[in-house]
Amino acid sequence: MQLRLLAPALLALFVALSNSGARAQNSEPNAPTKAAGKKVDKLAWNQLNPLQQTVLAPLESDWESLSNDRKTKWLRVANRYPYMTAPEQERLQGRMADWAKLPQKDRRIARDNYLTSLQIPAEQKAAAWEAYQQLSEEEKQKLAQQELNKRKSGAVTAPAIQPRAVINTPSGPTPNSTIK
Repeated sequence: MQLRLLAPALLALFVALSNSGARAQNSEPNAPTKAAGKKVDKLAWNQLNPLQQTVLAPLESDWESLSNDRKTKWLRVANRYPYMTAPEQERLQGRMADWAKLPQKDRRIARDNYLTSLQIPAEQKAAAWEAYQQLSEEEKQKLAQQELNKRKSGAVTAPAIQPRAVINTPSGPTPNSTIK
């Protein structure tokens, strides 16, 4: 239990020390370094500091497939991690682990839903949430089941190909003729 209470303080100390060391070694901390004539990707997994790697460990297997914008966003989250409360840290770790388990299709759907939700005014969201809270547990379950059924039946299929009658016109080319 004491270790759990000390963890945020130790992480904050580690971040402070690693950041001061990085500033002392490099006068331009955000500039990419060159090693043997090659440009080093500062967002590559092996370029992250140990704290960032520890915090972002659930995303390691997907890290190289993330865009630079997404990597930067996750690095900002990792850098705020030491300043979070223990419950916030646990919540973040749980959500990252859940996200890492999602198939790409479900991640895309989640991103689309999020972007759609940004277009809805806050008042409308609050009113809908309040209305939802007023429902009985049975009604909530019914809504959840309806949504699940809607998602399952939402598969897009190609239209069936209809056979067409072949029309031979006297002026048209024959199947074996060549165009000159």
